[in-house]
Parts: sequence; C-alpha cells; structure tokens
Amino acid sequence: MSNIKAMWSVELWSECPGCNEPVDLLGDPDFWDGVSFQPCENKTARTKDVTVYCPRCGHEFDVDLEY
Repeated sequence: MSNIKAMWSVELWSECPGCNEPVDLLGDPDFWDGVSFQPCENKTARTKDVTVYCPRCGHEFDVDLEY
C-alpha cells in the first residue's frame, strides 16, 4: 500500500492599516520578490521591517514577521 500525500498550507495574516481588514499577505503575487528569509527554517524566527502591500487595497506598510 502506498502512502497518501499530505500538503502544506502557508498563510501570513495581518490587519491592513489602510483598509482595516484582515488579509493574507501571501495573496500578493509579488510578496516573495526581494524577500530573503526562509519560513519554518527554525523553531522560531523573527524578521523585522518587511515592506508589504495589501492584496485587497494595495496599501504599502511594514510588518515584523514572526512564527
């Protein structure tokens, strides 16, 4: 009997200060352009001052990433 597949699902939620809505920042197709960190490479990690764009309203803002 062969193993079944298990799929990872990654989300990055924040509240946009422009539209005040919760957004998955990974919904921006350009999110990974110029980003130099690897999520889940350690047990915990913090990356400060990452500039992101809200995929809903396009507002640009800075976030500190943490997991």
